[in-house]
Amino acid sequence: MQSIRHTGVSFLNGQIQIAEIEHDKKLTLTGVAERPAAVDFAGTSGLLSATHAGIPTLTKELAAALKEAKSESDLLSVALPTDHVFVNIIALDSSLQGTELAAHLQWEFEQFHPDLSAKEMIIGTESLPGGLEDAPKAFLVSVRRGTVAFFRKVIQEVKRQLKFVDIDHFSTEKTLRLNFPELSKGYVLLLGLRPGVLDASLMLDGKMCDYRTYAATEPQEVTRAAVTYLDAVKTQNGIEQLTHLFVHGVDATYGILSLIQEATGLHTQALNATRKLAVGKKVNEELTSESSRFAAAIGLALRSPV
Repeated sequence: MQSIRHTGVSFLNGQIQIAEIEHDKKLTLTGVAERPAAVDFAGTSGLLSATHAGIPTLTKELAAALKEAKSESDLLSVALPTDHVFVNIIALDSSLQGTELAAHLQWEFEQFHPDLSAKEMIIGTESLPGGLEDAPKAFLVSVRRGTVAFFRKVIQEVKRQLKFVDIDHFSTEKTLRLNFPELSKGYVLLLGLRPGVLDASLMLDGKMCDYRTYAATEPQEVTRAAVTYLDAVKTQNGIEQLTHLFVHGVDATYGILSLIQEATGLHTQALNATRKLAVGKKVNEELTSESSRFAAAIGLALRSPV
């Protein structure tokens, strides 16, 4: 089998993160880079389009980041900040298919956002593990068409092909599953730290089964939100055995990890996104030493490019 390379791109705290994975007999991290991004994506989800004024600037920044990472991949995938997507958990009849399913998803979306036209959105769904057969649940996920068109245009400008568009916190699912196979059974808590926001999810057997966001600016607010979420999912899912908590993002410092561990009582660690990956000789080791902020980019790059 001929090896194929796949590059993941994420955006955290005004920076672009690049991670390239070579898919061969083994998975190898072949490049990483991080550079400033002039476009502030916070609060721009309704404004992005294929004609957005920031496209030339982001194109130059992305091209420079790809060059720094020594990326050779033709395939790029983008992890969107959670500000740019709508996520909710809904009950979903598994018998719905095709146009009937699409119509139902549009209806569900409009119940939450009657001010928006579902035609402006790309709407999808993903079934959740651990649900009851008579009441299956799923993630309802939507993103503006203009946002996808914006990133497709940027990637065309750097002469690459857009493969996937995902959510940064959701992209870390594959990173966690690969690097910590010993925790692939049972429940694990995953927190994503961004400026002013805590993304929180519950993993069951290596797959996300719950997701919520909390406003959290100060460390005390982060720990309070983590405890609130832990209590909620324990009660909701009847969980007795939950021992591990992973954190990814730009603010996954030793200090905040210690505070979260003390508050939750769970073994808390930064998500080591390269723990089980082979690492190429040209990779910047200084960046991979704090790999938790590359967790989303690496998770995207780990997805099969075929």
